[in-house]
Amino acid sequence: MSGSTGPTDGETALAATNYLRALKHYGVDAFYGVSGTDFPSIVEAFAASGAGAADMPEPVTVPHENLAASMAHGHAMVTGRAQAVMVHVSVGTANIVCGALNAGRDYVPMLLSAGRTPVTEQGRHGTRTRHPHWAQELFDQAGMLREAVKWDYELRFPEQADDAVRRAMEVAHASPAGPVYLSLPREVLGMQAPVPAELPPLGTVSRPGADPAAVTRLAELIRNASHPVIVTSHFGADPDAVPILADLAQRWALPVVGNSARRAFLPGDHPMHLGFSPDGQYAEADLIIALDCEVPWMPAISTPQAAQSLVQIGADPLAAGYPMRSYPAQLTLSADSKLALQALDAELGAPQGGAAAVVASRRDRLASQRARDRQRWAADGAVEALTPASASAALHRALPRDAIITNEYPLRPEQCPPPAARSYFGLSPVGGLGWGLGAALGVKKAMPDRTVISVLGDGAYMFNNPTACHFVAEANSLPVLTVVFNNGCWGAVRNSTLAMHGQGAAAAGGGRLLADLRPQPDYERIIEAHRGLGLRAATVAELDAALTQGLEAVAKGQQALINVLCDY
Repeated sequence: MSGSTGPTDGETALAATNYLRALKHYGVDAFYGVSGTDFPSIVEAFAASGAGAADMPEPVTVPHENLAASMAHGHAMVTGRAQAVMVHVSVGTANIVCGALNAGRDYVPMLLSAGRTPVTEQGRHGTRTRHPHWAQELFDQAGMLREAVKWDYELRFPEQADDAVRRAMEVAHASPAGPVYLSLPREVLGMQAPVPAELPPLGTVSRPGADPAAVTRLAELIRNASHPVIVTSHFGADPDAVPILADLAQRWALPVVGNSARRAFLPGDHPMHLGFSPDGQYAEADLIIALDCEVPWMPAISTPQAAQSLVQIGADPLAAGYPMRSYPAQLTLSADSKLALQALDAELGAPQGGAAAVVASRRDRLASQRARDRQRWAADGAVEALTPASASAALHRALPRDAIITNEYPLRPEQCPPPAARSYFGLSPVGGLGWGLGAALGVKKAMPDRTVISVLGDGAYMFNNPTACHFVAEANSLPVLTVVFNNGCWGAVRNSTLAMHGQGAAAAGGGRLLADLRPQPDYERIIEAHRGLGLRAATVAELDAALTQGLEAVAKGQQALINVLCDY
């Protein structure tokens, strides 16, 4: 094939063996497998290599496809390297579509793969020998998730395995990053193929840089603005970009706010961190800079007066995969956000002359506003009743310095601001539930020495297939603290119903129809079935004590869960 430097003298191996070795060579640490009748050659390849083989990724047995995708998602978020998922033919592919959508909209690289049910009925090694082999075949297996991935392919010949993996990994990591899909026919995996003498390196795919003329224009817009505002949703995926933004925002007194932010975009104590809702800043803004932000505001709710001054920056600033998105911008920089900020920083320099006076005045105004906001947030978190705000504040009080949080909806970042880059990860904007606990397990797999906490709503906890999650945590020694905000309801469904029909018949029942999750299970008992520590809290004091116990347990290697009874 084109990529390898030629086979060794007469040596052959299963195509499955070459495939797994190529995965490891191209940066895959873990192989998250949900196995089926298409896996025999994968199983044989792992078994023949022996446990802990240095030339293969670590096999992780996962009993649900959504969990496998979420673990690979979490693993890649904190390492920047795509991990491998393999599921069972068409039916397994159907179960990873949600995970592919989450990763695609979150710009997370991932190599999703699935076996392909045998195409032959007799005569070949690996041919059909089970009744489902007929029913499981589809005309276009990859068609189920083609809109969610950047690239898909089916392995045609056994000697293609290493080239196919390299191609998949190149595309997955190219900016903007995202998931790819490779289907692996059972007969092909079971064929012999030459063992490559050497595999070429993956190579570096450069990130797109900013047009110098566009950077110069943006610098002038900032110099001439009285109240420029930076709004972001997923900036911070590259931790090296965060200090660049921090320096630039501090020097030019640029307020930075999150809008459904799913990454730690600035340290929580940074003077220019102005919270997690842009509305307050938009009231005064005369320049809006959407930095890695798909939805800077919601036109149906409110449109800022400065909407016509919008500037967009990012590797995918137009969110090109969104069928409809209407935000006319005066300037769009299609560039990696880190490179764009570096260029902007060099162009702006330090404020001079009249600009320095404007910046100083703006800095004073922002300091006063920031102090007022934080005083209000502290008051919300200090109430005696157990609310999302007070529960989030309790978690903030208990957090170890090394903690990493995955948040599937309920955590209030105002009360628990992320302290550093890659300390906080939120659900993908596509909203595919069942992500948070699996992602936390993937983070823990990648960073076993860090404290990892998964915060979930009770509905999201159910979507996470908790039995599968707690099984994987125990079987693989991945102690994660799970905190379930339990209000017996799908809050997003109820809130949307009340927003649309607040005076209608549904409001009479509090908007709970088709959103009610009562009677509430004793979630803490589910983890106990997996030898984990189950705790329950109905007051702030009980939650403080439970967090202490739970964090002590995970530090000693035992997974723990706190069922937080929180009516909201």
